[in-house]
Amino acid sequence: MSHIHFQSGKRPVYQELSKEVNHFFKDKGITKTGDDRLYNKAIFIALLYVGSYFLIFALPGALHYMAWAFHGIATALVGFNIMHDGAHDSFSTSRKTNRLMAMTFNLVGSNRYYWAQKHNRNHHAFTNVDEADEDIDALGLFRMSPHQPHRPFHKYQHYYVWFLYLITSLFWFFALDFKAYGSQRIARRDYSHRMKLKDHIEFWASKAIYITLYILIPASILGAGPALLGFLLMHAFLGFLFAVVFQLAHVVDKAEFPRPDSRGLLLDEWAVHQMRTTVDFGTDSRFLTWALGGLNFQAEHHLFPRISHVHYADLHPLVEKKAAELGYELRSYPTMFAAIRGHYRHMKTMANPDTTSHLVSEPDACDCSNCSTGSEEFRTL
Repeated sequence: MSHIHFQSGKRPVYQELSKEVNHFFKDKGITKTGDDRLYNKAIFIALLYVGSYFLIFALPGALHYMAWAFHGIATALVGFNIMHDGAHDSFSTSRKTNRLMAMTFNLVGSNRYYWAQKHNRNHHAFTNVDEADEDIDALGLFRMSPHQPHRPFHKYQHYYVWFLYLITSLFWFFALDFKAYGSQRIARRDYSHRMKLKDHIEFWASKAIYITLYILIPASILGAGPALLGFLLMHAFLGFLFAVVFQLAHVVDKAEFPRPDSRGLLLDEWAVHQMRTTVDFGTDSRFLTWALGGLNFQAEHHLFPRISHVHYADLHPLVEKKAAELGYELRSYPTMFAAIRGHYRHMKTMANPDTTSHLVSEPDACDCSNCSTGSEEFRTL
């Protein structure tokens, strides 16, 4: 397939939605980045993260396994609420602060640079598009898109997928980021630019620090066996939370899986593409919004990734109303459990070898001679 891209030229839907959002911030006299709500939450979560790490060594006997599990949850909270905003330059008006917050992804054992390429550049630009969005590429272990080949064992994927989610973060650490590091590409797209010396140093230094903090030190204090078991337990909680939360936004029965034409052209305007491939869930839940860092407002996040998640609840009715006026909808599930059922239904549908079209946008012919690669909203840190 040719280089995947959107049509160039005006983007009327995105411009209208942006105008509505910009009016909101202008009328309120506030910035689009984080505020005290985010900073106070970040401090609280950081304390949970550090405190739960030390509890691993403080709790007696088998109780330390509870600390490992809680530390996995705390690490997920860091990712949802601190790293994610930092990676999108929306945590603070300071670029240095954003970079520092984005580097907390290294605490998961992965790498900030890899996340910027995988998430910001590929996933946000070409959501649910095969060969570009690595989030729907499980190396054939399960089938998430109707355009992916079906294998006999996929017949049971809606059952076994929940167990594979337990190793998601381990898969990042031991496989995907090393794979991307070696090839300098995500899916079939090359990195936007080659890694600099400082990026290589950060990559290997982060790995060394992570192994020291989570394997060497625990093994020396707790013993190799208990340390390894606790490490796996921590990643089971962390990986499951990461996988499920991100899957609920895109790999569900309300989302579409657009396919470019033979030249790699995607039919829709970029903003329309985002609304068709991204689904909100549980937007009335203050707890979910707080704990997930606004990731239950995925449509708002995908349309405006450089706006902090603390503003999504206020933006939701404005964006939803304007989208409806333009003839589009923000797709949504009323609760997180409804979204989980939507994910299960989708995976069950994809388990059928005869399923080749499921809420899919197919491209029409285009005679444009000048096309673009996506939105300028997306930059790597």
